[in-house]
Amino acid sequence: VKTFFESTQMSPSKLMLSYVVFVVLSVCQVEVEDGAESIQLPFSTSKNLPEDSKVEWLDNYRKVHVYMNGSDQPEEQHQVYKDRTKVNEDLLRTGDLSLTLKQPREADSGGYRCLVWRKETLIRKKIVVLKVKGFCKSE
Repeated sequence: VKTFFESTQMSPSKLMLSYVVFVVLSVCQVEVEDGAESIQLPFSTSKNLPEDSKVEWLDNYRKVHVYMNGSDQPEEQHQVYKDRTKVNEDLLRTGDLSLTLKQPREADSGGYRCLVWRKETLIRKKIVVLKVKGFCKSE
């Protein structure tokens, strides 16, 4: 039977130098009708996040919204979301990292991730599943 150190080839001294970052992961689902003015993808976390934090909202493969160095970074945002997203002004101080998506459409349905980075370390993560329901037209 191998010990942990033998199976990972990690010495006890190296393990002592390592550290673990715990990221609390939560998932929620929000629904909205196609044609609505906007929808909020909620994310509330602890107040007073470090000022050098970077907040990224992403869909499956695109940057939806980026906040860094005290302001939004629209040049990093995918064209599909241009002029359609908003975050709170004082999000790091308040801990309200919610994203408002304007004019949601069925194509926006799917998973969104909010990642909060401090330097190269992920310190917060939230997944929000958005369902934009098409409306039926009666004849």
